[in-house]
Amino acid sequence: MACKEKCFTFTWNLEHVSYCLQKKDVAIESPPFVVESIDDTKWYLSLYPRGEEDGNYIGFFLFRETNGKKAHEVLIKYKLEFIKKDGSALTTGNTTEYNFSENHGRGYPHFEKREDVFVTKRSIFLPQDTLTARCRIWKSDGEMAEDVQCFARTRIGVQRRSFLWNVKNFSTLEPEKKCTYQIKSIENGSPLMSVDLSLSGGSTSEEIIRIELALQDETKTFSTLRLSLIDASGNKVKCNQEEIWFDDPSKSKEFKFFYSKNKLMAMKSSYLPDGILSLHWEWAFSKGVVSEEIESIQYACANSESKSSIDQNMNIKNMSFSYPLNDNLKSLYDENFLCDVKLKTETRTFNSHKIILSASSSVFKSMFSRDMKEKDSSCVNIEDLSDDTINRMLLFIYTTRVEDLTWESASLLYGAADKYAILSLKNICSSYLKDNISPSNACELLLLSDFHADGDLKSAAQDYILKNVKDIIKSDGWKLLVDTNAKLAAETLCLQHE
Repeated sequence: MACKEKCFTFTWNLEHVSYCLQKKDVAIESPPFVVESIDDTKWYLSLYPRGEEDGNYIGFFLFRETNGKKAHEVLIKYKLEFIKKDGSALTTGNTTEYNFSENHGRGYPHFEKREDVFVTKRSIFLPQDTLTARCRIWKSDGEMAEDVQCFARTRIGVQRRSFLWNVKNFSTLEPEKKCTYQIKSIENGSPLMSVDLSLSGGSTSEEIIRIELALQDETKTFSTLRLSLIDASGNKVKCNQEEIWFDDPSKSKEFKFFYSKNKLMAMKSSYLPDGILSLHWEWAFSKGVVSEEIESIQYACANSESKSSIDQNMNIKNMSFSYPLNDNLKSLYDENFLCDVKLKTETRTFNSHKIILSASSSVFKSMFSRDMKEKDSSCVNIEDLSDDTINRMLLFIYTTRVEDLTWESASLLYGAADKYAILSLKNICSSYLKDNISPSNACELLLLSDFHADGDLKSAAQDYILKNVKDIIKSDGWKLLVDTNAKLAAETLCLQHE
């Protein structure tokens, strides 16, 4: 059909889609929306991230809801798509005419391969782990009076924890004896999970290292883990990458460590210095859907491909429904209302609120609640961050928004977010840096990630360098890397042979 016909376009951003709690044959649904020009009918999109019929494919459907309108059946034309940031299509279904009755859906059980979306073409489909789906709806009989664009967002919450566990006297650890580590929430200190490490097998057989996980926060039923060994030189050796489901939170889960004790003992000088097994854990716990909303509805005279292009049209009525609480918090900051703490740099003072800083940052929370000098003080001296970086950090704390990032500002803001343990801000900056990596800045990113011990960001930088090694190894950035951290440069090149 002619794409110039006026239509209703619904664009849905699904943030942190990798951490959806929906298993096979279970759908996550978009916020519902109403198409006024088609008898005020109510609709929603339904996505099967782990497959409807076949676990190898993502299912994608349009559903009509019951909303008490007179029309028992509605004949429409519709089109389902996965799209890029710029609004161009990645995966497109056919323009289909169908007569929808109430509580009935239509779509594709095999819309796109999961492997393409989540693995091989992840950077294209999931920038910042966000999947953008679009549905266009046309009248089957006649034409709509105007184009309408509706933008919605669903956010999956993710709680990240990374830590180093030094298992002392591992070389003399006896079979069946357990070593235990307690993982606690950064947000409130409550127990998340206990980790037990033990050996099985005797002296005549391979001693397997078993890791048993016992969930203590029953809301965290799905998590991912990257587990690495830290060798005597301080280098990470990647070992396990796991997806862990707690279908029954009362039952523990178990997996085997990549190396057996025998193999570790054979490389004792490298892997067990002083008999200590050092393990670096990178956890991400899914919180499920933490927010969903219709962000804006826009009316325009002409059709457009994306949100950015429609904003340029005339006669737009923009109705924003997002961030009312954050906007109120920002007004408290802007008006210096009841501020009780000052963040001071060498050139500027930022008034703020201890309770709001503490809610966003476990570091600030510790400052203001424990026996630290800032507890009874109304001033925090910050000498290592620029005014612009602190201003951006406070903007995020009060509004959850990040504006006008550049490579330099994102790098500096990433460091601030890491320093003050503002994990959601750190993740946003990390995603920006990954999306904007280039031959000219890849080595800079590698140094940044290594300094902050960010395994995920470091891996992204190293992967990019290895893919573009011929160009990068001749660059000034590489020379600086070799001069600054020769061991890191050598480690990166050695990955080519793994």
